[in-house]
Amino acid sequence: MSSETPERTIEGFGTLGKAWLAILGVLVIAGFGAWVYQLMEGLVVTGMNNVFAWALYIMLFVFFVGLSAGGLIISSVPKFFHSDRYDSIAALGVLVSFACIVVAGLLVVPDIGRPERLYQFFTSPDFRSPMVWDFAIVIVYGVFTAGYLWLLTRRDLAARGSRLAFGVSDTEAGRERDKRLSFWAAAIAIPLAIALHSITGWIFALQIGRGDWFSPLVAPMFIMKALVSGLALMIVTAVLADRYTNFELPRERVPELGKILGVFVAVHIVYLLGAERLPHAWAANFEFWAITSGFLIGETAYFWLWTVVGGVLPLALLVVPSVRQRVGAVVAASVLAITGILFEGINLVFVGYDELYIDAAPGVTTGRGYVGTGSDIWTTVGAYTPTVVELLISIGLIALGALIVTVGLRFLPIQPGEMLTRTERETPSGDAAVANGGTDSKAD
Repeated sequence: MSSETPERTIEGFGTLGKAWLAILGVLVIAGFGAWVYQLMEGLVVTGMNNVFAWALYIMLFVFFVGLSAGGLIISSVPKFFHSDRYDSIAALGVLVSFACIVVAGLLVVPDIGRPERLYQFFTSPDFRSPMVWDFAIVIVYGVFTAGYLWLLTRRDLAARGSRLAFGVSDTEAGRERDKRLSFWAAAIAIPLAIALHSITGWIFALQIGRGDWFSPLVAPMFIMKALVSGLALMIVTAVLADRYTNFELPRERVPELGKILGVFVAVHIVYLLGAERLPHAWAANFEFWAITSGFLIGETAYFWLWTVVGGVLPLALLVVPSVRQRVGAVVAASVLAITGILFEGINLVFVGYDELYIDAAPGVTTGRGYVGTGSDIWTTVGAYTPTVVELLISIGLIALGALIVTVGLRFLPIQPGEMLTRTERETPSGDAAVANGGTDSKAD
C-alpha cells in the first residue's frame, strides 16, 4: 500500500491465485449441481413453505442489491462533483458493484419454482406489481454498470492493446472526453442505484398485512444499509486487492474512508433505527418501560447482532482518530458493519414471517407433505431453516461474484491511467498485453 505512483507490471495468476480460482470454481459447480437437483425435485427440497414464501434467496438478494447500490453510489459521487480524490478506487467500486448485481439477479432464479416462465416478465408484465419494476431495474442497472465499468477502463485497455477496448484508441483528447462522460454516467448512476434499492425496499414496505414491514421508512433504511455495506465491502476488497494483486490503494485513503463509514453507520443505527422502531414501540404500549424496551432491546438475538455487532463495535473502532489510522481497525470495522447488515436482512425476512395471519388452531397448511400421525401439515407459528441445497446454491452464486471480481482485477486495468508506467502506456505489445487479455498490437 503506497501513496506514491507505483511501478506496476502485469503478471499472471500465481500459485495462490490459481488455488483461489480452483476453490471458487468448485463452489460454483457445486452450487450449479444443487440448483439442477432443486429443479428436478422442486422447491420441496428447500426450507420454504406456505408460511415462508421468501427465505434465504430473497434475503441474500436484498443484501447483494444493497452491496451493489452502495458501491456504485460511493464510486460515482466524487465523479459527479468533479473530484478525482477517490479515482484510485472508482473502477474497483464499479467492478464490485457489477459482480454484486449479477449475484443478486441470479439469486431470483432459484427462488422461482418454474424459472422457465421468466419470459412472462417481458411478455405479460403487471406494472401494478413492484416485483415487475424491481426485475426491470435490476436488468437495466446490470447493463448500465457493465457499460460504466467499460467507460472507466477503456482508454487503459486501448493503451494495452486489449480487444476489450472494442476499437477505442488511447489519446489525451479521448481521456478528456471520457472524463466528461464519466460525470454524466455518475449523474445517471446515483439516482439509478437509489431507485434500485428503494424499489426493493418498497416491495417490503407495501405489505400492509405485516406491521414490521409496512412503513414509509423502509426505503430510506434500505438506502442507508446500502451505503454502509457497499462502502464497507469496497474497503475490504480494496485492502485485499492491494495485498494480493497489482492493485495499489493509497494508504491515506483508508482512514478517510473509515471516517465516512463511521458517519454512515451512525446515521443508520442511531437515527434511522430509532426513527423506525420508536413509533412501533409507542403504538404497542403506552407504558414507559414497554416503549423503552421495544425501542432499545428488540425481540430476537438478530437485533443484537445487527445493532451491536454491526453498529456499536464498528463505531467504537472508527470514532477514535488514532485507531482509525490503522488499516486493520478499519477493515475489522468494515467486516463487522457488513455482518450487521447481513443479520439485519435475516431479521427482516426470517423474523418477518414468524407471525401468521391465523393464530387459531389448526392454523394454516405448510404446503408440505403429510409425513406422520397428527396434524404436522398445519401450523400456527412460522418456522424456517435453510437446507443444504439452499446453502450450496447461495454459496455457489456468491463464489461466482468473487470470481467476477478476481478475473476483473486480473484482466481489467482497474487503476486509473495516471498510475500506469510510461512503458505500459506507450508499449502495449508483448507479454504485458497478452497477459492482460489483449492482442500483440495497439487497437486503432
